[in-house]
Amino acid sequence: MTAAVVVVVTGLGAGDAALTAPAARAASSPAKVTDPVPMIELRTPAGGRFYTLSPREAAAAVANHGFTREPGQAGYWRTSAFSGSQPVFRLRGGSGYLLTASESERSALVRSGSFKDEGVAGHLWATQQPGTQRLLRFSKSGEWRVAVESRQAELTGQGYRVDGPLGWAHPEWIRAGAIYFGTYNPASTDVIAATKRVFGRDGDYWGGVRDFSGSDPAVPKNTQGWDGDFSHLRPAIGFYDDSRPETVERHITQATDAGLDFFQFYWYWDTGRQRPPQRFDASLAAFAGARNRLDIDYSLTVCAHPWGNLGIPKADFTTVADDFVRHFSQPNYLRANDGRLILTLCDRRGIGDGSDTDTQAFVSVVRQRAAAALGEEVLVLGYWEAMLDPAAPARWGTDGAYCGVRIDHEPSYARYAATLPDYLAKGPAQFMRCAAQGFDERPRYPHLIPDRSKIRFYADQSPELFADVLTALRKDIATSRRVSAVDNFVSMYAWNEWHEGGILEPNARDGCRYLGIVHTSLALPTGKPCS
Repeated sequence: MTAAVVVVVTGLGAGDAALTAPAARAASSPAKVTDPVPMIELRTPAGGRFYTLSPREAAAAVANHGFTREPGQAGYWRTSAFSGSQPVFRLRGGSGYLLTASESERSALVRSGSFKDEGVAGHLWATQQPGTQRLLRFSKSGEWRVAVESRQAELTGQGYRVDGPLGWAHPEWIRAGAIYFGTYNPASTDVIAATKRVFGRDGDYWGGVRDFSGSDPAVPKNTQGWDGDFSHLRPAIGFYDDSRPETVERHITQATDAGLDFFQFYWYWDTGRQRPPQRFDASLAAFAGARNRLDIDYSLTVCAHPWGNLGIPKADFTTVADDFVRHFSQPNYLRANDGRLILTLCDRRGIGDGSDTDTQAFVSVVRQRAAAALGEEVLVLGYWEAMLDPAAPARWGTDGAYCGVRIDHEPSYARYAATLPDYLAKGPAQFMRCAAQGFDERPRYPHLIPDRSKIRFYADQSPELFADVLTALRKDIATSRRVSAVDNFVSMYAWNEWHEGGILEPNARDGCRYLGIVHTSLALPTGKPCS
């Protein structure tokens, strides 16, 4: 395994230092990631085991030195020391790698000349904590492995012996978030105008949703001829104004109580006004003013639509990138496991002329501005198209993809649930997994979508099928062979897409049932289940 010697120099983070020339002025910041991250297990060409918390180091080992990714994770570790933690060291000896939490063993092995010290591999709890398992080191014929204690019988049955404990770690740590659609406020003039034109009510930015729900005594129930119970189309906190910080504060509390880790705010650009449209920017401003905003992370998801003055012309690339930097500088902006800031694209057709070349140019400007202003790297994930065409990220200059709603490809929710594993398997190496709670744009008819034949909805969506979707995601993460900086992230559609039926936010009919399904099915490590 002599070729593997050059993979690292000093252990954790060393691979991150080998930046390519265009990114030489920026660096990822793993020390700023406080959540546990997956310990990636690789098999060396000589048959040994190699462990790293750095996706970049793992990718280099695979691409340049013939290592292969083993399925799953060897627990979830911290990249930096924390109260109650202990470091674990990585040593290289001949054709193998060894992890130890013992300072005396480390010193003795290095003094013997048989092992080279590669520094700290990561940090574990020194004592048992809720939800943690002991991590054990196993050995067999000069090969060392690390696994949670629940795998002891499996590995000893394969001829391994237990060398001893390394510390305590979470066997799973899924970071789940939801897309936040901020448009329920007085600046939503398009919905207000359409509601007045069709329904005769002025100032109603809940038009259509309110009509279908039957939950407002002042608005007659009007489901436009569709049968069914639509009482879930009333938020549990009532029809709100999301430009008010107190509204977003309640959303943050609801989300974090159930274990959600981040919101993905849809981000739009108004070419004429040279700023985000007020109806969307208002909710981000409210989030910034929320007293509990630091309880949850957030990211931006760029929707550059090729209509309605919502594109991003090339002349605006730098201005837009600088607006992103304003968000990137916030302490609770979402970071990947390697510390990179996460930016996702929900639609790239309006970026410049919509070409691959203009998308590449836009992504490059964003990275350059983040590097110049903050000294930071940005992980850019393309939209759902990249899941159908794994070569797309390279054409766009993005790092990978995040997957999205597939109603145009799978109009049956049962089919969507059944085909999800195959869909995930086709994605690029680096992507953020996703789950759609549902899709139903009937509340858009007829004021926002006047052609009834164009209305899309899942007629067979159910809570049970949603649980199946999340269970499949959890299994896919637990057995993953990907080298990805977001391998344990799940993006859900959506927190509050009330006009499109993606609704995790507690509602008048279901309460927090769907959040309870998320918490239980994904075994979220924080928050609590609800029903």
